[in-house]
Amino acid sequence: MECRSALLVLSSLFILSGCDKVNDLPIGKGFTAKYLCSYLFNSELDQSLVTKRFIAPKVQPLPLIWDIDVDHNTKTVRVADRIFLNESLAAKAIHREGMGCTVLVDKTVDDIAAHTITPLAPPVLPTSTPWPHGTAGLTHEVIPGLDIDRVNAAVTSAFVEPEEAPRNTTSLLVAYNGKLIAEQYDLGVNANTPLLGWSMTKTLSGTLIGILSDRGVIDIDDPAPIPGWAGTEKANTTTRDIVHMTSGLDFNEDYLGFSDVSHMLYRESDQIAYTASRELIHPAGTHFNYNTGDANLLAKIVHDAVGGTAQAAYDFYQTELFHKVDIRSAFIEVDTTGQFVGGAYGFMTARDWARMGQLYLQEGLWNGEQVLSSEWVNYVSQPSPVTDEYGGQLWLNSRGMDWPNVPHDAYYFAGHQGQRVVIIPSKNIVVVRTGVTEDYDYIGLDGVISEIIAALP
Repeated sequence: MECRSALLVLSSLFILSGCDKVNDLPIGKGFTAKYLCSYLFNSELDQSLVTKRFIAPKVQPLPLIWDIDVDHNTKTVRVADRIFLNESLAAKAIHREGMGCTVLVDKTVDDIAAHTITPLAPPVLPTSTPWPHGTAGLTHEVIPGLDIDRVNAAVTSAFVEPEEAPRNTTSLLVAYNGKLIAEQYDLGVNANTPLLGWSMTKTLSGTLIGILSDRGVIDIDDPAPIPGWAGTEKANTTTRDIVHMTSGLDFNEDYLGFSDVSHMLYRESDQIAYTASRELIHPAGTHFNYNTGDANLLAKIVHDAVGGTAQAAYDFYQTELFHKVDIRSAFIEVDTTGQFVGGAYGFMTARDWARMGQLYLQEGLWNGEQVLSSEWVNYVSQPSPVTDEYGGQLWLNSRGMDWPNVPHDAYYFAGHQGQRVVIIPSKNIVVVRTGVTEDYDYIGLDGVISEIIAALP
């Protein structure tokens, strides 16, 4: 009788909130545990700010009944509710150095102890040298013809809160001609804060695939080496198909309730196994379906190609990508198997996200080294065979649908809640925007970027 009464109360809460999916509760708790863990121990943001402003609006009506416990000594977050008191129903996340936070789905801390890494020392950059090759930040140069006041006004406008919905911009940076000309931060974020890129991480995974392809380690036209696919109807799916988001797998990305992406991220201990087991509903290479599962499969290909362990994968992406482009803060969080979550969980500072954009603007060249081939950059920044709005783990502004006032050669990393790294080759600029914006209509980047462009020489 008590259980039935609790169910009725919980159901009433969800119905009153406009949501009748009680199955959302475990996902909401998993999201809260993971997000709070990451923003407390990766980004070192204020707990009250994160829970009230960033998390609570996302998981309503869970805040009415949640019970959150944070242990700063063990760097763990536990999220339960005050109705279902069974401890097995609580969501838990733990932070580990170099690996970020992991949701302990059906696992204990001891279970995942085997999948640990020894973090590498980041490159040492000169403190007096401006971005991108030093830590001093903004350029000291006066750029003839640049209306810097207009640029700064445009940047500031990105932080103004509209009346209709929260914008929650946390950073906005502008690099022009390889120099950082403007940056601004808010909501506890600063130049040294590692920030979650969400699906901007997909571009990181695509970049790592590009490096392996450049070196001949993999051939993207070979069947994708995904465990369990050989001898099945998925055996002919190529890595190229996955790069283009055309694997043909049945994968729902809408983030609403019990969607595939939410279930995978917060209710699965082995995210690769979950994605790989999805039904094939379209012939590979014929149907565009943007999804985090495909990007996670790319991460699995990288993981296995470089040694098959969490340490080997970490060492590879640090030494062969991030450290080569003066990125010191980056890491990608892992699931309980030690596999890095290449579709969603990349962290780095806004300045380092800008370095990734600059690498693409420079067609893979950095400090005289071709870190990523220009051929790969050109390939992934062009439309795929089945859609003109997406290339290879990159979104394209080719039709100006999202940004009609931004040049149509713009392409960009894009992540949930309005994370963006925008590369515009014709204007030689990179714009980075981070934040926690649920309603994308109020991100406002079209006007901000067009105003910045108007201020250029």
